[in-house]
Amino acid sequence: MKSAALLFPVAVIALAACSRSEETSTAPVDAMIAEERADLISEGRAIVEENCTACHAIGAEGDSPRQDAPPLRTVFAEFDAEAIGDDFREGIHVGALDMPDFDFGPLGTEALIAYLQSIQTEVPAE
Repeated sequence: MKSAALLFPVAVIALAACSRSEETSTAPVDAMIAEERADLISEGRAIVEENCTACHAIGAEGDSPRQDAPPLRTVFAEFDAEAIGDDFREGIHVGALDMPDFDFGPLGTEALIAYLQSIQTEVPAE
């Protein structure tokens, strides 16, 4: 009975140590994922700067150069991010009829969507 009583505190300490090591072991993975996400967003911004600035506002504020082109920070208020990504990947025309067709490839499309998701804001009420 005494040995069982002595083993209980040891077991509790061992469990606490295991749970703590699991928490610290995920930190490097989480940091790596965050860094990869930041790189993806940066690549998406470069794609947007190269292809979209003639018509769309691409940042957190400002008006689009074309009145009929929504600021990119509001596109997911009207359109589904996954559907837009699928359309770009499949080569389906996205946007207004006079919007050019783009082929960013699968990774470019993923980067574009990541950037757009990172800048989304609420659409102001009219």
